[in-house]
Amino acid sequence: MNEPVPVRSVMIEIGAFRLDLIFDGYFEDDADTFVRLCAERQSSDRVKPRAKSRIRVGFNSLLVRGEGRTVVVDPGAGDRPRPEIASRYHLEWPRRFLPTLRELGVKPEAANAVILTHLHWDHAGASVRFEKDHLVPAFTTAHYFVQKAELLAARAAVLAGDDSYNADDFEPLVQANCLKTVEDDSEILPGFTVRRTGGHSQGHQIVLIESRGQRAIYLSDLVPTSTQLPVDCVLSYDFNIDEIRAAKAAVLEEAFRRRDLLLFVHAPRLRAGYLTARAGDSYTLQSAEV
Repeated sequence: MNEPVPVRSVMIEIGAFRLDLIFDGYFEDDADTFVRLCAERQSSDRVKPRAKSRIRVGFNSLLVRGEGRTVVVDPGAGDRPRPEIASRYHLEWPRRFLPTLRELGVKPEAANAVILTHLHWDHAGASVRFEKDHLVPAFTTAHYFVQKAELLAARAAVLAGDDSYNADDFEPLVQANCLKTVEDDSEILPGFTVRRTGGHSQGHQIVLIESRGQRAIYLSDLVPTSTQLPVDCVLSYDFNIDEIRAAKAAVLEEAFRRRDLLLFVHAPRLRAGYLTARAGDSYTLQSAEV
């Protein structure tokens, strides 16, 4: 693979907040698993088979600062060794989110809150770190926020052997009494609201950041890259396809009408943008990267 490494941090201002969308690194996944069109489009003669069996995708964590607050959203896979995952997904190593925080002059203990859109290993792994021989919260003074339904589903998935979840990514937070569960739509801090969408996982949520009449939406795996902007485009491992399509239709319509900034978690390029036109169930995206 010879894609250029994206700029580590894309900085955009939303009202009083500075948003840094931070590239954590690449990994690979099966092309037909990560990006899948609806069955109707797959059966069309106009759809050509993919030339590659695997594709390279990125991961973009979010740092928000302003109004006396420092908030992290989905810190990524983290720097703990993950040999099985690294081998299976060709996980780029070392990961870049935590080093980029240091470059930006932000210490982990400066975070007031960490919002986890869901608990899959690529989103939540950096929530904890090793201290001597045991795991502790990586952001030592922050409260972590996740949907209650997601925590319950993650625990059940671990027991069932689902390797998209790793108990070590979240149980140390529970033990440290810093993981706070929310239900449905909740305000985490002034200017920070989560909205449960489900679909990708049982308790998947998106994050809305609003200041002075402007708003950004961290879409996470509701719309992981701009490729999934058509409402009927889903991932093959999405938990509930009907739920994700309904949530996506509502969120994108609202974002188009309000001209919200959209932030994409798995896009290696075109990581942030605004919807500028709509045709049926699809949209045109204008990049916000400069």
